[in-house]
Amino acid sequence: MIMLDQVRDTLNRIKSPEGQGLVDAGYVQGLTEDKGLIRLVLEAPADRANALPPLKSAVEQALQAMDGVSGTQIITTTQTTTKPAPQSSAAPERRQPTDANLPRPARHVLGVASGKGGVGKSTTAYNLAVAMAQDGLRVGILDADIYGPSVPVLSGLGAEAKPDLDDQKRMIPLKAHGLELMSIGFLVPQDSATVWRGPMVQNALFQLYGSTLWGGGSGLDVLIVDLPPGTGDIQLSLAQQSALDSAIIVTTPQDLSMIDALKGVSMLEKVGTRILGVVENMSGFLCSNCGTIHNIFGQGAAEKLKIAKNIEFLGEIPLTLEVREGADSGNPIVQQGGEKEGSAQYLQLKDIIRQKISI
Repeated sequence: MIMLDQVRDTLNRIKSPEGQGLVDAGYVQGLTEDKGLIRLVLEAPADRANALPPLKSAVEQALQAMDGVSGTQIITTTQTTTKPAPQSSAAPERRQPTDANLPRPARHVLGVASGKGGVGKSTTAYNLAVAMAQDGLRVGILDADIYGPSVPVLSGLGAEAKPDLDDQKRMIPLKAHGLELMSIGFLVPQDSATVWRGPMVQNALFQLYGSTLWGGGSGLDVLIVDLPPGTGDIQLSLAQQSALDSAIIVTTPQDLSMIDALKGVSMLEKVGTRILGVVENMSGFLCSNCGTIHNIFGQGAAEKLKIAKNIEFLGEIPLTLEVREGADSGNPIVQQGGEKEGSAQYLQLKDIIRQKISI
């Protein structure tokens, strides 16, 4: 059995550019062990970025020499800060996929975004992915919400599930509900991710995106990227570097949610991403006793967003107990039959999006 204290001692014998051991110098983050597989994040200051490749090689050699170590999984990142791009009144031209800085994992990369958290973005992304897979498409989902990864729960696999590595140390996606899955929640403890700096998050996301063996190496038909909520540098960089082909915005009927969704639309416009439309989630609660629809979160936010930004209204997803229970139990509503309230709406949304992206 490998003890993490032994691993830390081994890593501390490797000197950082500053002359300290890697652990003492703060280069080692998110260290975990699972059945002999050692996972960690190797983080260097911006001015020490050139030291990362040899340090990574030294760490791999040192760990593999330890008894009981079956493999290593190392993410490298730097503590960089990026300068804001100059403002321009004209929207940038859409970058072609071949110009992206990250490899293409699928024929179409679809982002699911929201201006704020708590609107059901991840549940929508997951059910949409499962619905597409039910049509026979090769579909993957990348959980890019580093601070609150949802795919381990939505898939039913839990945070204990860990991806394997191939002989080139590419991560093999986990599978559930006919999907290929990758999430930071499968790689590091939850409390490790929450204290990461912005640049560290960006680099980790780029490695998740580009170092995963999607489709066994041949790629997918569709990769759905569950974008982090908000409109900061992380979201902008991910949308830019991954060359999203298109995106949808998820909001709730509240005016407050619509205001934040407007920011999400503006963010995607800045990077030239095609916005397919807006989905209004939790649009109404159908009472099982009286059959009355109660608009708990108000009405019309998506329609207002449509008018304000001239983007299409893709549909409403009702607030139902079955949708919530399915998400919490790892049994998505679309797998429970198309006649169920919520499932039918997701399937309709899937049909609309497939038509728009021609897949």
